[in-house]
Amino acid sequence: MTYGMLIDTRYCSGCQTCVVSCKMSNQVPGDAFYSHVISLDGDVLYQATGTFPNVKMKFRPTLCNHCESPVCYANCPTGAIAKDAETGIVAIDKELCIGCGDCAVTCPYEIPIVIKNEGVAGKCDFCASRVADGELPYCVAACPTRTRYFGDINDPDSEISTMITEHDAEVYKPEASTNPSVFYIV
Repeated sequence: MTYGMLIDTRYCSGCQTCVVSCKMSNQVPGDAFYSHVISLDGDVLYQATGTFPNVKMKFRPTLCNHCESPVCYANCPTGAIAKDAETGIVAIDKELCIGCGDCAVTCPYEIPIVIKNEGVAGKCDFCASRVADGELPYCVAACPTRTRYFGDINDPDSEISTMITEHDAEVYKPEASTNPSVFYIV
C-alpha cells in the first residue's frame, strides 16, 4: 500500500483552510507551516492572470509529496527521516533530528522546515496517527470545496487511483524524478 493524495485544482478556492487546519491540528509552532497554497497560473498569489474577459485565478495547495525516492531521506545525516514500508509515509523522528536543515535545502518542493524554537525539522506526515485510526488527514477533512482525495494509490480500484487515471492527473515538478505520491488535476 502507498498512501497518496489527489488535489483537484479546478475547484480549489485558495481559502487556506487546509493550511490553517494543518497548523492548528498538528500544533505547528510559531511561524512554521507544513502546507501552503501557491498560485498555479501566475507569480503572485490572489492576483488574476489573463485579459478581461478571460481572466483566471488558480491555486496549488502544496504539502509533503511523500515521494517514492525522497531526497530529504537520502540527505538526512542522522537517519531522522524514514519512509514507512507499509504506507509510504515519509516522516521525521524529532528525537533523531539535529535541525541541520539538509532536508529543507535539498527538497525540490521546499517542504521540510527547521522549526526555530525547537531546533528540529518538521513537515507533513499525512496525519499518520489519524490515518492509522481510519480517519482522513486534517487538510482533507477540513477542505470546504472537497478538492482533496486520499487513499491507496497502489490499489487500481481505489477512488483516488481511478480519479488519477481518469483525469490524467500530474505531479508537481516531475523533473525532480522523486515519484511523488501527491497528484494534481489542473
